[in-house]
Amino acid sequence: MSINIIVAFLLSLIISTYSIDQIILFSRRIGWGDDPSEARKIHKRKIPNLGGISVFMATMVAYFAFSDYSTWIRPDKLFSISILLFFVGLKDDMEPISAWRRFIIEFLCAFFIIYLTDVRITTLYGIFGIQTLPYFISFIITSLFIVGCINAYNMIDGLDGLLGSLSILGVICFGLIFNASGEWLWTLLCVSLLGALIGFLIYNWHPAQVFMGNGGSIFIGAFFACIALRIMQLQPVESEYFSIIMPHTIALGIISIPVIDMITVFVLRICHGESPFKADRRHIHHRLLNIGLKHNQATLVLVFLNVVILLFAYMVQSSGALRSLVYTLLFCFLIELIFIYLGWKFKKYV
Repeated sequence: MSINIIVAFLLSLIISTYSIDQIILFSRRIGWGDDPSEARKIHKRKIPNLGGISVFMATMVAYFAFSDYSTWIRPDKLFSISILLFFVGLKDDMEPISAWRRFIIEFLCAFFIIYLTDVRITTLYGIFGIQTLPYFISFIITSLFIVGCINAYNMIDGLDGLLGSLSILGVICFGLIFNASGEWLWTLLCVSLLGALIGFLIYNWHPAQVFMGNGGSIFIGAFFACIALRIMQLQPVESEYFSIIMPHTIALGIISIPVIDMITVFVLRICHGESPFKADRRHIHHRLLNIGLKHNQATLVLVFLNVVILLFAYMVQSSGALRSLVYTLLFCFLIELIFIYLGWKFKKYV
């Protein structure tokens, strides 16, 4: 198994690196790319935005080349729905789709993910005194979670290297947990995406030669939503190097930066009487640039913060299912409030 994991990683890395190089050449030849015409855009020139094709393709090939049928809990069905979401995002890259139409498609895909796999949130861990959720309520909450993750990872993709770096950190953590719990196919899926992301990041690090695009970011958002849901279903995991007592708290720590940023931005837009879907420069990475950090510095700061939140979530596991979740959420929002204050102090978007 370990040899297959290594070969799958290398195969994904090679496919991703080679195909992204070809996509860049092809995009430049036909003049295709993301036009920096909007005021919120940071880049100054047209940059190819089809890098998600390489990430998607490399992950698919590496995973299916080495997957087997040794277990009934397979990620294939989750992957199949992600294919549809990828093409929706790709269509949005080429010809913009309205926000409401995208939401309808995303909720439809979330419905099929839950219906086909029954991977869902089944408890609120005591929040509002609620433990086990009725099936219908569980279905609704899980759908909101999936669509929320999809859009969170799509919205955080606003800085060179940021989405790739946060995703690499997340997929390594998820992969280690799956490996420790004996979930071979889920480990393979994480490793396949890891190789694809590293190949992408080589070309996306500032100054970026290629962007992920909506196709790639929506695919990654769906990926993280699904594996986070799967992590929440695991029993406590004990390994030689770490102990996962509260998988749901660790999952929150891993996806914290994109999700909390999305919630904060939506709240700020609504408080200013604007549509929550109106694009602007209120994201946490914009606030870091506003206070004087450079692209690479802002990216590294956010990756570091993600690590800090993850370590905090790991340390508070012993406080119980509800308290560990609440403590981690409060810690995340405290970090967001600090950056909102910095944005206000420097007279920028808040």
